[in-house]
Amino acid sequence: QRRSSERRCSHESLPNRIHPRPISAEDSMLPEDPVRAFQLCYCGWLILSMLTSSSQYQLFYTWFHSSGIGLASKRGLGAHPSKLYGIITPPALTPLQMRAVGVAFTACLLASLAPLAPRPFLFGAFALSLLYFPQLYAEATLSGHNPILVPAVLLLLACAPSLDAAASPPSPPPPPWPLQLLRVYLASGYVSSGVAKVLCSFRFRRYWGLGTSLQHYFLEGMWSRPADSALTRSVQWRLVKSPRLLTIFASGALLFELSFAVAPFSGRLSPLWCAHGLAFHAGILWLQGLDFVSFWSASLLVFAFPLSSLLSADLRHAFEHEPLWLLPAALYTLLQLLTAVSLYDLWLDDILPFSCCPMFMPPRSPFDPLPKWQTMTTAPLTGNVRRSGSMEPLYWSPCSGVFGLSRADLQKLPQRVVWFGSTTGMPPEAERFVRAECRAKPFLLFANFELSAELKCLLHRWVDAINSGELADAWDGAKMEQLLQLQQAGLDAFRACVDRLPQRTAGPPADCGFSPPTAVLKGE
Repeated sequence: QRRSSERRCSHESLPNRIHPRPISAEDSMLPEDPVRAFQLCYCGWLILSMLTSSSQYQLFYTWFHSSGIGLASKRGLGAHPSKLYGIITPPALTPLQMRAVGVAFTACLLASLAPLAPRPFLFGAFALSLLYFPQLYAEATLSGHNPILVPAVLLLLACAPSLDAAASPPSPPPPPWPLQLLRVYLASGYVSSGVAKVLCSFRFRRYWGLGTSLQHYFLEGMWSRPADSALTRSVQWRLVKSPRLLTIFASGALLFELSFAVAPFSGRLSPLWCAHGLAFHAGILWLQGLDFVSFWSASLLVFAFPLSSLLSADLRHAFEHEPLWLLPAALYTLLQLLTAVSLYDLWLDDILPFSCCPMFMPPRSPFDPLPKWQTMTTAPLTGNVRRSGSMEPLYWSPCSGVFGLSRADLQKLPQRVVWFGSTTGMPPEAERFVRAECRAKPFLLFANFELSAELKCLLHRWVDAINSGELADAWDGAKMEQLLQLQQAGLDAFRACVDRLPQRTAGPPADCGFSPPTAVLKGE
């Protein structure tokens, strides 16, 4: 009986020895309040991005400020660039002021990590972000939409009263309504981006989720942002020759964007959207060289913290107990929702940082009849156009009616650049983006240095190949192999042509020593 009793006691205590007790707030490195936990992770991510890249941003801005090109007189967000909220024109900072603002922005983020009064520092970081990032609209990793979520996240966190108790947080924490609003804000951009792709599928009568769309966009990135890694190039080649596999990826990407319609209400399943989003943008950076990781992706961490409360209940509680902080945060979120639902910047004009995120909208194919425009460039400031501190390679060109560069501007660029492509088959919606004298051309070629005959021939062959091909050719692995080999020959010829030229360094216009640009217009 004694042995039996000992065995029973042993078995009863076994689960307690095998299964540890639940992790409490004291065991976790993050606070129990999900708002504070997200704020620490988000600000830490931004601090890391600033510490690793701000010196490259400063290098670029020092050149850009004194470059003398037309773009250097503008400030704003996006490639246009647009006024802040469509209303405010940011001032142009001197390089010294720019450095001071960058340091102050990073310092505010650091100070907000301390438990004592983080909200004033978050509001300060919000204001400084609207001054800092508009100076860098022409930089390769910050041009476009990468930084546009930073002001929204910082402002909504600055409106979170629970952060006032960061030094001695209550238990249980108050309802996390700021995170609920942030989820709605972020989800609206993804959903509207997916809806824009669906609408363009109807407009061009071709499903965006076909692998040919990613084929086209991958090839475009392989021209403008070529990868140094042999592994990356090998994966790119394999994917471009596998449109059926890319169809799975493209359809999955479209479904991923549209699925954000339910993400704010996903409860404990929300980390799935966080994980998928981080992998999604990491893949874009790896395969296309487009950086949505350094600043944009940090906002996805808002889905990393499961919330058991309902959105409506949290907002009702905030309206009853914290209306002075809820109202400005809700109004800001509502303006973003209206922008996204109306697809405002798709039909009208940019009002960044509010946006419906109309990116990569048209369903494409390497052999479709639409215009095609490519660029190759060096990156003398950083050595690689994929790195922070380079000039955005794709937006601006001599034939653009919106993102134009004058012939004089071409001679002031520190990088050697080639633009080439065709403008036949242009839809009416795109005509305003191309100068009248450059429309309906089967071949266009611009450069700010003298090109070799071999390079000109290879670029002409590339454009002829994609314009003379059939849509079905994109599904033919052998023909895509030939196209990839022709592209690689063009990239190699560009590098050989550049290597024969004197080293070019950035400096004031009088010191640049640029050779006159060449422009070849065929089919006139």
